[in-house]
Amino acid sequence: MHNIGVFPKVFINASIFLFFTLLLMFPKGYNYGSTALLVLSVLFLCYLLYKRVSFLAIVKQNKAIFAVTTFYFLVSLFFIFFHGEKINLMDNPLRAFLFLSVIIFIVYSSAKFDILLYSIPLGSFISGVVALYQYYILNLESAFYNQMKIQSGDMSMSLGLFSFVIAFHLLDVNKHKQKLVALVILFGIFGVLASLLSFARGGWVGVPILLLILIFLYRHLLSKKLLLGGITFLCIISVVLIVNNKFVNRLSEAQYELKLYLSGDHKVSSIGERLDMWKIGSKAFLEHPISGWSLKELDSYKKDLSDKNIVTKASISFSHLHNQFIDELVKKGIVGGVAILGVFFLPLYIFYTKQKNKKNNKRIKFITTLGIVHILSTMSYCITQAFISHNSGNIFYFFVLFLFYAFMVNESVTTSE
Repeated sequence: MHNIGVFPKVFINASIFLFFTLLLMFPKGYNYGSTALLVLSVLFLCYLLYKRVSFLAIVKQNKAIFAVTTFYFLVSLFFIFFHGEKINLMDNPLRAFLFLSVIIFIVYSSAKFDILLYSIPLGSFISGVVALYQYYILNLESAFYNQMKIQSGDMSMSLGLFSFVIAFHLLDVNKHKQKLVALVILFGIFGVLASLLSFARGGWVGVPILLLILIFLYRHLLSKKLLLGGITFLCIISVVLIVNNKFVNRLSEAQYELKLYLSGDHKVSSIGERLDMWKIGSKAFLEHPISGWSLKELDSYKKDLSDKNIVTKASISFSHLHNQFIDELVKKGIVGGVAILGVFFLPLYIFYTKQKNKKNNKRIKFITTLGIVHILSTMSYCITQAFISHNSGNIFYFFVLFLFYAFMVNESVTTSE
């Protein structure tokens, strides 16, 4: 435990509150809270270095998360120079690396996670209000139509899922807070609704599995009232979706487009283009599994496949392959694949083992469950989108991941004292 005054904790809480509440309020709302906390965290590290105060103990105690993130950064850096790419491609991996300073700052300040209990549900509610306003009042084609709707739809789904975790936690620590729990669930529904109104189907793929995992982890809380609440939630969502013809059409389109693609009749569609991009990725990876491809070489390769009618011209216009894992393998080879899997599976394992070892600690169970849901949901987004290749996805994944991780460390220290 370190005593560095009350200001760092206040700033940390304010930055986190701003991050989640402004996240989807307007385009690039994800920048403000995350940038503020990142800047102060880096300045804090510089201050420690200037004062010759060691923070290596924190790094050593959490060496796995520092090592895997550093490896991801160095692999990205190597291939940028190896392929002679533009230096601005280093922005995202460098930012991920610098976010490690947030762990040090939060752990050093001994801040607690309580701010998450308020800021996440409020952010989820705001995302739903914004989505409803944009779709039903402004009559846009979809919610978040002017701010990367796929990324925004995915992030709003995460806010909704996080809110459900918070609801379970509140019920776990105090079963008499049922009105507050109901309010948090309602706010979570707004986040899910925002994702549905974005019509970004990729964000919906992993939701049933994630909800089952969440129910399993908190299965001891299941009761008639909770089951009734769950059924009510499903009914509300179902009614909203049934009356929305566009949502129903989006689901029907997916099945129809897949059928057309497999028959070879018509491959120019959202599903068809993705499947073509994955085909490009598999072929490209098999040709250069070690060295990967530069962007220029990959563009030429895609054009060649299009000229041979192996894939459609519509599928070669994108800068990434709409699958984070395939994209990393193609551009950075096997090493890049190991790096991207590392930043998902290693922290997932850490959260899982911590929860397993501290199963009777409700606060640790809560923060590790948030971490597990965050990682698994992001992995599901990465199946149909290069989610963390975008600034928004990169900030959302790594910033939130390190927040949850740092709070887990602080809770573990409090428990052991």
